[in-house]
Amino acid sequence: MIRRFHVCSALLVWMLVALAAQSNLLADEPVVASVEVANKIELADKELTESSGMVFSSKDPTCIWSHNDSGDRARLFAFDSKTGETTGHWELPGITAVDWEDLAILPPLQSDRPARLVIADCGDNQRQRDHIELLIVDEMDPRKSGEVARDDVHVLRVKYPHGPQDCEAIWFDEPSGELILLCKRFTPWVGLYRVALVNGSSGRLNRDIEAELIIRLPLALATAADRDPATGDVWVSTYWQAFQFAKADHATLKHQMSRTPAAFDLPKLKQIEAIAVDSKSDVWVTSEGSPAPLVRLDVR
Repeated sequence: MIRRFHVCSALLVWMLVALAAQSNLLADEPVVASVEVANKIELADKELTESSGMVFSSKDPTCIWSHNDSGDRARLFAFDSKTGETTGHWELPGITAVDWEDLAILPPLQSDRPARLVIADCGDNQRQRDHIELLIVDEMDPRKSGEVARDDVHVLRVKYPHGPQDCEAIWFDEPSGELILLCKRFTPWVGLYRVALVNGSSGRLNRDIEAELIIRLPLALATAADRDPATGDVWVSTYWQAFQFAKADHATLKHQMSRTPAAFDLPKLKQIEAIAVDSKSDVWVTSEGSPAPLVRLDVR
């Protein structure tokens, strides 16, 4: 009991330090706005108990993909974002899910090919993993169920240049064609890394690569991220807030993420670990819990 008390007390201290440091280290402290819930539904699948990643489907923009946090087998859930009804289940036999944390959508390699899903097996709370894995698959039909053959799963192994890092937030940066990883720590600064998905010489997907550090940010406890393809804005969530890093004309990603974001207090949910932007630039979050809540935020 005493040991548990000390652990909880230490965690609380770290969290308070993180919040204080985050406010003080930003170049201009963001003005935090309250946010209204525009719409809230429940994802009707009792097996999705720890929603930890979310992205809207490119095959059917009314559907979302999600998955559980660590401890589940390798599988994806698909839901109707209007009703919350389950529309599909897809298993990845032969794949071990160590700690799935987020999802992203990549454009197709060729015009006659589907878009691709990136499943980020990138969680590493203890910073012990020699490498993380990005699983890349052609997007399945979210209104069907089935299995993805092992040979159809491309595994990209990624190492960090400064040793193991915990990461729960990824997005695809369309201008550069790179996948972006935002690491998670209780205190700033945190690394923002880029991963080259395609080999410049062969034009094929990489197999092993070292992530490249872009910048370190004073942003603690990032749990999810997504990029609005219509505006170029990057949205990052923590357990309590969402940050909008607005895209500036001709600005690099480094410059964009260096600017002071707009900040929004999130609704009080159990544990927010997923954020996604739909084709209309609406921002959604989901949370751990069963049934998992799916919330559209009024941030306009």
